Amino acid sequence: MATPMKIALVWNHRSRLLDCSFRFEQYLAGFEALGHDTMVVCDQASSQGFDGPLQIVEDATQLEDPAFWQATGADVAVIVTWHRMSTVLQAMQSAGSRVIAITDTDGQIGLRAFPRISLQRMLVYQTTWLDRLKCLKYWTTRILADIAQPSPEDQEFVASTRASDAVIFGNSVARSNFQHFLRGANAATLGQRLHVVPFTIGDALLNCPVPAAKDDRVVAIGRWSDPQKDAGLLEAALAKFLDQRAGTEIILLGSGGEPWFADLAERNPRLRYLGIRQQADVARELSTARAIVFSSRWEGSPHAGLEALASGATLVGPAIPSLASWSETGRYGTVTTSRRPRDLAGALRQEMEAWDAGHRDAHQISSHWRQLLEPEAVCRAMLAALAPTPSS
Repeated sequence: MATPMKIALVWNHRSRLLDCSFRFEQYLAGFEALGHDTMVVCDQASSQGFDGPLQIVEDATQLEDPAFWQATGADVAVIVTWHRMSTVLQAMQSAGSRVIAITDTDGQIGLRAFPRISLQRMLVYQTTWLDRLKCLKYWTTRILADIAQPSPEDQEFVASTRASDAVIFGNSVARSNFQHFLRGANAATLGQRLHVVPFTIGDALLNCPVPAAKDDRVVAIGRWSDPQKDAGLLEAALAKFLDQRAGTEIILLGSGGEPWFADLAERNPRLRYLGIRQQADVARELSTARAIVFSSRWEGSPHAGLEALASGATLVGPAIPSLASWSETGRYGTVTTSRRPRDLAGALRQEMEAWDAGHRDAHQISSHWRQLLEPEAVCRAMLAALAPTPSS
């Protein structure tokens, strides 16, 4: 067994630990199974209702003080950064802690490195043509300015990477994307710090029994009011799919879906919108379903995709980095480069036909992914990413 260490799991975001997708209780269990003394560092509001060892901070500025980290005695600090928080990371390193930064992005960051997706992410939240024109003007101005000098945002992305001993991505395509950004930022040597380790997931998803024969059912999960999820694309694709394919049921989970799915559910009894459900209910739905379908415009490392794979279900959706990586060229699902409803419907139909033909094995899928996503395996992989430390 490796030398026991003191590990701090850090949450520097304004939400409760219990409300975020990152499963702190699973990381606590994973590091403790490896023999390490582990605690969660967060503010009082974030800690509400969480059952586990805690180090409470008065406010977020404490995390920027090396003296605080010296007092914790943490050998390793694990923190979700989204490529930011460089001041916090520098304080950790100054105190002697080694930093594992979890990005939870698809690596497509930086206006110069990824101009098209950057523009898309701005435009999708604009509701009027005037706002879209203003957004386009702002994007153009920023692109021109970034040619002359790196933007403060790009500089922060590099600084955050430099202040991290290991930078964790949830999939290989995301890591490749960020390597592209680093090359454009003249920081390619920092690419040595980038590693791929998936998120772990809730215990119910790792232990729910998987039947030998899956029901002819597809699940979709999302915060449907968020334009990122593109509920309109999913609604149009499902309408076409249900017309083309007899027998398959569709279960929709998550908040905000009524405006998109209520009418379709009323017209077609094979589609049910169930809204928000507890983790155990989600586990039961995924364990009996053949596939999960996404319509997202972008994702970092969506927990729902990993939860489905651990439940023996396959992936269907646009070829965003996570799905493209995890599907492994068709082994674990079907993705499409097009965002047209007919093509997403076609990908769904193709995946159901693969199940019909016996080309999918729910137990093999579940066994493979549960081994990767088990908390101890995830935590071991993250610690392995710390050695050796690159000198850049």
